[in-house]
Amino acid sequence: MNIFKFTGPVIATSLALALSSTIAAAETIKWDLALFGSPAFRVTGEALADYVNNNSNGAFTITVHKGTLSPSREVLDNLSVGAFQLGYVVSSYHPGKNPLVSVLDLPFLPIRSMDQRVAVAEALFANEHVKKEFAKWSTFPVMAVVQPNYEIMGKGKPPTSLDAFDGMRLKATSGIGKALGHFGARRVSMTGSEQYNGLQTGVIDAVAATPSAHGGWKLYELSEWYTVGMDAGTAHVTLVANRDAYQALSADNKELLAKAKKHAYAMTIEAQSQAGSKYAPTFKKHNLKKIVIPAAQIEKLRKEAAKPVWENYIAGLEDKGLPGREIFDFVIAEAKKSGG
Repeated sequence: MNIFKFTGPVIATSLALALSSTIAAAETIKWDLALFGSPAFRVTGEALADYVNNNSNGAFTITVHKGTLSPSREVLDNLSVGAFQLGYVVSSYHPGKNPLVSVLDLPFLPIRSMDQRVAVAEALFANEHVKKEFAKWSTFPVMAVVQPNYEIMGKGKPPTSLDAFDGMRLKATSGIGKALGHFGARRVSMTGSEQYNGLQTGVIDAVAATPSAHGGWKLYELSEWYTVGMDAGTAHVTLVANRDAYQALSADNKELLAKAKKHAYAMTIEAQSQAGSKYAPTFKKHNLKKIVIPAAQIEKLRKEAAKPVWENYIAGLEDKGLPGREIFDFVIAEAKKSGG
């Protein structure tokens, strides 16, 4: 008779343990992250994923996929339908899909440091117009994939003067390409992975990108010169989440993601800052000529070439009923506030 004395409590305890295990399993969150690009460019996503994976006790994990989940130009579309939960979205690959956040693609904005770029991007993500733009694609902006201002690396006639851009076939974002187009450059659109072949085959003469991208994609193997001090701006990239996946996170997991974001920003800025100096000896080894761009040349570019691009961007949005002037003025104000 006594053998049944503790059966009730034992069963109750077993059920409680089973229920607890079931709940734990149900609460386990697994995300897939689509990223691509050079090593320093990937740091943002990799650092965010590592932080989450190392601090969630297995309850929230992010698996990093390097160029295997989606073509880079289709990440936004695939996020919008929930094909995966997190990915790099390059605004200039499809500016018509997220035109407001593409303001950060404009050339020669008064954003000179990566810390300043973080502050401006975070303010822009909090803007109600921009929130709605991401929501239209069922997405949520997690953070910016910050980069230093672009320099130019290429072969043929070096840009020792603005006239040297005349006829140069340049892989660049739309804003920088249009600005340099004022001096005769011809912009060619291609992804990062297409650049090496483009230089090799003569489709392009030069590439506007970060020093880490020039090094990471080994463009120095085909180039003859590179610029320093171009201060041209950069291609804006957002680490974007599927909106439903983000909203389904618990408050604790959202807090964890916020901490991971802070960590990822710090790691990105460190990696990008080190990359330029890391590749400098390699550039020298390959006998690349360093072209230092004087401040007067940058000011001439900003006044004569960049401002018309800014105004065309604003007018184009206003014609579509979008707040182009408001968004541009907002970014300029935030840039000044953060040190521009």
